This record gives sequence, structure tokens and C-alpha cells, in this order.
Amino acid sequence: MANETIGRMYGSYPFWRSAGNPEDQAMTLEIQENKRMSSDPASSKRKRLLVTAHEYLTHWFIAGIIVTLTGFTPDHWIAHFFHYVGLSDAVLHSIFPADYRMLAVGVGIAVITGDIFFKNRRRHQQLAAISPVIDGMDEVLDMPSIAVLPFINMSGEIEQEYFADGITEDIINGLSCDSRIFVIARNSTFAYKGQSPDIRAVGKDLGVRYVLEGSIRPVNDRLRITVQLIETCTGTHVWADKVDRPVAEIFEIMDDVVDGLITALCSNLGVAEAKRAARQRPEDLQAWALCVQAEAVYLLQPGGESLVAAEKLLLLATEIEPGYGASWALLAYLTSVQNAWGLSTDPAQDADETLSLASRALSLAPNDPLVLGYSGIAYTWAGQTALAVDYLERSLDINPNSGLCRLFYGAALWADGRPETGIDQLNLFLRLSPKDPNVGFAHHY
Repeated sequence: MANETIGRMYGSYPFWRSAGNPEDQAMTLEIQENKRMSSDPASSKRKRLLVTAHEYLTHWFIAGIIVTLTGFTPDHWIAHFFHYVGLSDAVLHSIFPADYRMLAVGVGIAVITGDIFFKNRRRHQQLAAISPVIDGMDEVLDMPSIAVLPFINMSGEIEQEYFADGITEDIINGLSCDSRIFVIARNSTFAYKGQSPDIRAVGKDLGVRYVLEGSIRPVNDRLRITVQLIETCTGTHVWADKVDRPVAEIFEIMDDVVDGLITALCSNLGVAEAKRAARQRPEDLQAWALCVQAEAVYLLQPGGESLVAAEKLLLLATEIEPGYGASWALLAYLTSVQNAWGLSTDPAQDADETLSLASRALSLAPNDPLVLGYSGIAYTWAGQTALAVDYLERSLDINPNSGLCRLFYGAALWADGRPETGIDQLNLFLRLSPKDPNVGFAHHY
């Protein structure tokens, strides 16, 4: 029953068949073979010997041609040189008591040794020029980076292999909509298909901070999808979840299942990044990381003091990178929170400041879903609910899996005089992300 239901649906998901694409399979085999060769000491040694032989035998071949054409060996060149400068044999023997041939051998050894030394030195210089680019990836990818490994088909049925691949691709595509997350492309992660790689090694190979693993398996007439998020540096589990659905209904609700997984994943990924950023010194962080730390300060310990501390971090972020729209949007949000909580000494001025900050953020990043989301809730609490709803709808159009923007959207609809629609959105947020740190805000309504 399970296999028949799944089998009938494959035709409507042509992109799932890409797992069997000959080009992708060839690329996967090539990558796996390269990894096998690099992990085989004997193969690596043979390869190094061949490269060395090719490099240095070329020089000896050229030297042989010169000797053949001139008829002179190196010791003849040296003897002719001393004869040319007019040194007598007595003088030569007083300077070089050894035979000329021994002198030639010594000079030859010195030349070869010097050649090898300078070649190795040049090679190290080339590697040194490359290494900063590689090491710089940590700075470039200061944002959270993730690789979604191919989901494991535990049913033993080949038909469900495409189903597992389809879920993997949907999650990769969904995560890619979030501008705050660097997501490794499908072709790179599918190189690990059929393997059980060490997660730390995967993190090092792909340069990612997190890896998502998953599996599917039938349980009677139900299908169970299990996922777990792992931090590659430590190998610790950050988050895990499972979904059980009737097989007969799985395709009808598959979008909801995948969206729920992505929303929960992004939420827990955000919490993990917030905790990570909270352990770092602000002076060591870039603008993006300062925003994450500001969110951590506010979300993990909400209150008046945390608002002040978060604002200081955001002001530092705007100084470091004035063109980073998210800093201004988050600053607008926190300013509006102060007004909403009655902490402002001049509500009218702070309301104007909120709108000014949000407007600046939107001018810098008009299509960033995070900027649209924070600006939207800031406009909500500043009384501009119609604009707020518009910005939040645009945010969800770009990234429908953002639990935070879904929450803000429900609040904006409520404030705009549409409480029933707003409650529907808040309930959707609670269903998609029941463990989100902002659930208290949703229950407030």
C-alpha cells in the first residue's frame, strides 16, 4: 500500500528524478573516487612520486640534450673556464687540491640541491598565497552555514529512494530562501549519498558549521520522517524532531510537513547561533554577528536592561557597517518595543525615530525578508498597520518559512482590525514552531 501510493505520485515531481541523472551520478562517482584516493596512503605516495619524477626528470632530459649537442660534460666546462681565465695548473691545484671531476660532481650536487630547495620554497610560497583565501572562509561565512545530507531511505524499497531525495531537495530549497543562512548546494551534499560520513569531516570538507541528517521509514500504514541538526565543530546534537503521517495523505500535506520542518529548523538554528554569539566579545564580531548577539541578549533575557544592552550592540553594528540594513531594522524594532512596553520617556519622538530607522533599513535592503519583517512589526507598533501588513506579506512571499515573520504578520493583522485572520496566522506559527522562544508573544494575543 505504502509503495503503491508513493509510486503513483512520482510523475508529478520530476525534479526528484534528478537523483538518477547520469551527469550527477558521474560527478558523485568522481568526487567519491577523489576522496578515496586522497584517503589511501599508498595511492597518495605513488601520486607524489610520479609528480616528483615528472618535474625533475624533465630537467635532466634537457641537460642530456645540451651535453649531446656540445659534446662537453660539466667537468669539461669547468676546466675550459679555468683555462680561459689563464690560471695555471699549480694555482688550480693549490686552490682545488681535488681532481676536477670530483669538483664537477660537487658542483653538480650543489646545483641539484639548490634547485630542489628553491622549488620547494616556491611551492610553499604558492601555498601560503592560497591559504589566506581558504582561511578567510571563516570570516566570509560568519553567518550560519549548513549542509543537508541526503535523507536515508530505511524502507529497503528503491521506489522510496526518490521520495527521500525529494524531501532533501525541498528542505535545501526552503532553507535557501533565508538570507541569513549559507546553504550548501545539492550537488555537493549528494556526493555523500549512500555513505555514513563522520559529521566533523563533512563540516571540514564543505566548510559548514551545521549538518542536517534525516531518514524516512514506513511504520505500518504511516510514514515517519526523522531529522537531527548537528554542530560539526563539536559533534553535538543541537535539535531533533520526527513527523508521522498516514502514507495515504503524505503527498497532500507534504508541503506543510516540509514547511514545518524548515520553520522549526530555522528557529532552532537561530537559537543556537544566538547562544554562540552571546559567548563572543562584541569587539571581535562583524555587523551580522552583532545583530545575532543583540537578538540573543533580548530574546534570551527580555527586559528593560536587555533592551539597552541590545541597542548598544546594534549601534556598534551600524558604525562598523552602515550599509547593513538588518542592523537598522532591528534597531527600529527594539525602539518600538520600548514604546510598546511603556519604557519610553518621549513616546512621540520614539515613534518618529522608529519610522525613520525602519525607512532607512528598507531603503538599504528592500527585498531582505528579515528587514521587511522587523520593519513591519516596527510599523505595527508605531501605528502604521496598513504598511506593516504590506511589508510582512512581502517578507513571507520571499521566505514563507520564517516563523518570526509569521508571528509578526499575525500581530499586524490583529492591530489592523482583522483579529480572526491574525489569530489564524498566530496559530499557524504555533503549529509550525511550537518550541520557538517567541511563543509567549503569540499567546499574548
